[in-house]
Amino acid sequence: MFISVIMCTRNRAEQLRRVLETAAAMTVPNGLEWEMVLVDNGSSDHTAEVVSRFSDRIPIRYVLEAKAGLSNARNRGVAEAAGEYICWTDDDVLIDPNWLSAYADAFQRHPEATVFGGVIEPVTEIELPKWWQDNRELLASVLAARDFGPDEVELSVEEDRLPYGANYALRADEQRRHLYDPGLGVGPQHKRLGEEVAVIRAVMAEGGGGGGVWVPGARVRHIIPAARLTQDYVGSYYRSVGETWAYLSQAPAHARHENFMGKVAPVGRRHFQNVPLWIWSMAAQEWWRDRQEKMKGHTSLYHWLQYNYYAGAITYFRAHKEAK
Repeated sequence: MFISVIMCTRNRAEQLRRVLETAAAMTVPNGLEWEMVLVDNGSSDHTAEVVSRFSDRIPIRYVLEAKAGLSNARNRGVAEAAGEYICWTDDDVLIDPNWLSAYADAFQRHPEATVFGGVIEPVTEIELPKWWQDNRELLASVLAARDFGPDEVELSVEEDRLPYGANYALRADEQRRHLYDPGLGVGPQHKRLGEEVAVIRAVMAEGGGGGGVWVPGARVRHIIPAARLTQDYVGSYYRSVGETWAYLSQAPAHARHENFMGKVAPVGRRHFQNVPLWIWSMAAQEWWRDRQEKMKGHTSLYHWLQYNYYAGAITYFRAHKEAK
């Protein structure tokens, strides 16, 4: 088996049907041995029925992972995968017909490389609201767009030229040495981010490998529903970023100097409700600055986003105390 494509899903049967239709329409190179491992992370809808309808069009294996959490589902997929390379994508994308063949070609031309990534093109179901357009640069990460241009280039941690979770691939040997942290990613007790970024960074830092390669022909279109184009959703996203940053600052599995979600700052000795006082102070300052901006009629969301970031960190530290 040369390639294993892994996709994780939970209670998105009709959305899954859409992406599997595009997977069935892919151009598969002659002689390519590949499989799709579909990991169902405890769906209660008709996901299994949808998958069964594609069994004669895609070499698909349906796997049930009952332990909730995206990282748990990812790790089950890794355990099941038989391929020399593992390609990852999500259940809310549309796969380009050349996606699989572009990766297969890159793997053959770059046997020294360990990490590969392709284009993620966000496609919104509705026109971006004016407040979003006014803050487009600030909100770029919310849409998870990734495009490093039409030419093959080297991936780089230092230049933040790394793929995102909806479209990347790893050599299977390295992937099996670096599994996904259940403390990251969406789980039953949290909505953190970055489980795939942590693994990609660990693989590239391992040494002895050939680094990473950008594969512009491996493209997916990421469908952004209207529900994700609201200020409530944007606020919750930034709270997730802040919570992830706080988790990485303390998790034994992650060196503090590798906190890729934000600048590492000293925790300090003074706390209230297990939260460093400086974080309370930053949250209050950003909240007040946002109020002042709004009273002046300004449309910038910068301080509001920063407030939500620190609010997410506060949520983590308070819960961490309760967990003890």
